[in-house]
Amino acid sequence: MVLVLAATAFAVSQLTVQVSQSRSRTDATFWAPSVASGSAGDQLSEIRRKGDWVEVRTESGASGWIHSSAVTSKKLKLGAGSETAARETSADEISLAGKGFTEEVEEEYKKSNDELDFDGVDRMSTLTVSDEDLGRFLEEGHLAEWGAAK
Repeated sequence: MVLVLAATAFAVSQLTVQVSQSRSRTDATFWAPSVASGSAGDQLSEIRRKGDWVEVRTESGASGWIHSSAVTSKKLKLGAGSETAARETSADEISLAGKGFTEEVEEEYKKSNDELDFDGVDRMSTLTVSDEDLGRFLEEGHLAEWGAAK
């Protein structure tokens, strides 16, 4: 009985990255230096939580902090032949599928919202901001970080 309780106490929660790109950081803040990057569908092991942040370990063994909004405890099922599906499915498709968003849902949404510029949204998703630029933006704007660990 004691052995079972001890094993349960050390059980590691598995998380899945649910955003197209993510970074784990040295501290539980958005401007801390990155220690590892990941993509939608990547598996992480939860170490501990601190406010809205989760300390995680990647499959390669790197550990760092990631905001809880970037991960989910839900298992993403790719269906039969999942090894093949994982290689042929984009990170964006995995992320959207994890949220219940499919091509069919997108097409239906486009039909009812034809005045929206969906190409603009696609262009925006390709933009990236370096850690240095983000830090400079926050500092120069005298901005407090959203989601900082408490």
